[in-house]
Amino acid sequence: MPRERVLAAVGYAALALLCLAAMAWTVFTGIARLTLLGKAVEVRLTERHRDDGARNTTHTACGGPSPRTTDPGTIEVRYEGRQGETIRVARTPWGRYEAVDTGFVSWGIAVLAPLLPLGAAAATAALAVREIRRARRTAGSGRAA
Repeated sequence: MPRERVLAAVGYAALALLCLAAMAWTVFTGIARLTLLGKAVEVRLTERHRDDGARNTTHTACGGPSPRTTDPGTIEVRYEGRQGETIRVARTPWGRYEAVDTGFVSWGIAVLAPLLPLGAAAATAALAVREIRRARRTAGSGRAA
């Protein structure tokens, strides 16, 4: 098999796996934001500050007392709120808290957002399969000669 075709197939397969991971992240974040598992709690925001992000971006981070009695501390959530406001938050599988939003637009985003990485995963997987078939065809014609 030609080395270039094998490397291309491996690269496409790796991209497909990354796209599937991105799809899983969007699904779990959507489930948390829409509180589909029913584990949302209310938190009263006691502090608000702006955090610097990557590439000169900033976001507002709000914090409040942890709703869990086993881990009394402050939780941080990205939210454009004001101090003293009470919001509902849900915990994601990786430990962060997300503000709950069950509006129509949030439902649309939660349903449609995973489709983009799913489509990209399907496209890159198809390209990986195509490269594997081409590599086998090229290797098979080289042996026959």
